[in-house]
Amino acid sequence: MKKLMLFIFLAFAVHGLRAQYLETEPPPTPLQRIFYGGDLDLAFGSVTQISISPEVGYRIANRFSAGVGIDYMFVYSEAYNFKGSIFGGSVFASFTAIKSLGNLIPFLRTDMGILIYGQFSYTNMGRFYTAISAEEPMWIASPMLGIGFQVPIGQRSYMVMSVMYNFNETLYSLYSNPVVKISYQF
Repeated sequence: MKKLMLFIFLAFAVHGLRAQYLETEPPPTPLQRIFYGGDLDLAFGSVTQISISPEVGYRIANRFSAGVGIDYMFVYSEAYNFKGSIFGGSVFASFTAIKSLGNLIPFLRTDMGILIYGQFSYTNMGRFYTAISAEEPMWIASPMLGIGFQVPIGQRSYMVMSVMYNFNETLYSLYSNPVVKISYQF
């Protein structure tokens, strides 16, 4: 079953690669290739978490983009007697395998695209785990890869939902599998 799903995915991806040369849009200027975005997370309860992750990227080719981001999280927990910040940075890249599912499957009537999305985050956990144990502040690397769904919400803006796998998930990881991320690009 897994081999069949992989074959179907690769067939769609190859079709998307072939269709890339048939696009008739005028090429964007270098300034139009820059995009901004990110995400905001809020969680309240026994642990309060406020997270902001702005990003800036560049569309290198019609279907390939890459960029950098900053991650900041404020965490408050009475149970662990912790109040502090977690911060870090990330680099990301995405390849649009299918630009519009509606063009591929006409009865869907959607402009949603499918992306291959990768991200590498490097996060300073601050004194978060020092509050739980006697460990010193640590940096955690999180290489992630997965699939994304891109939905246009304007002429040049998108909502991107990605589901990724963290290849360095540990007890101390900020991102546990599966990693689900919803962000916006303008």
